[in-house]
Amino acid sequence: MKLDDLAVDRIRDKVLDGVDLAATFVLAVECALTAVQADFDLFGILVLSFVGAVGGAVIRDLLLGEHPPAPFRDWRYAALAVAATVAVVVASLILGRVGNFTPPLLVDVFEGGGLALAAVAGARKCLDYKLNGASVVIIATVNGCGGGMLRDVLIARVPTVLHEDFYATAAVAGATLIVVLVHRFKLRQDLAGAIGGLAIFALRTAALFGEWRLPHLR
Repeated sequence: MKLDDLAVDRIRDKVLDGVDLAATFVLAVECALTAVQADFDLFGILVLSFVGAVGGAVIRDLLLGEHPPAPFRDWRYAALAVAATVAVVVASLILGRVGNFTPPLLVDVFEGGGLALAAVAGARKCLDYKLNGASVVIIATVNGCGGGMLRDVLIARVPTVLHEDFYATAAVAGATLIVVLVHRFKLRQDLAGAIGGLAIFALRTAALFGEWRLPHLR
């Protein structure tokens, strides 16, 4: 491999790590808020924050054959989960129980940002592995939704992905867009990822405010 190729790979790795860590922090904050609303103790808040923040990335890396997964190799994932938990706890101590005055819609929109970042990280990593388009979409969606599913299981509620129509659907649409932009239109992965991430966040947010629903069988 040429020296220039190695430099490009390092830049790509830094971009991927940045997106993955940003997703971890956003999802950790959302999960910590959810834990406060569920009246968890301090340890419970930390556990839910960590599991919900890195769950999708752990499943992604296991599917890609990376052992151990990145969140267990890199201390920054755990540090960001702890930082998010501390931020929510401090806010609760200063402002009162943040879960009591945090609008559920605002929390869902904030989670939409984490969903977008995590799905983009999954798509980027799969593209680096040269996987086919279908595999990229599937693993990116799992990356985006996996942590939320584990969070919901731990707080004993039906996972959001199973009843919020434009949750996994948004991740699928955005990941598909990334694949098309990279494979069909030969866009750079970082640019395609940015466009796909914005599409996921826009679709999820629009669905929340517009109360969009897919057909249900009753």
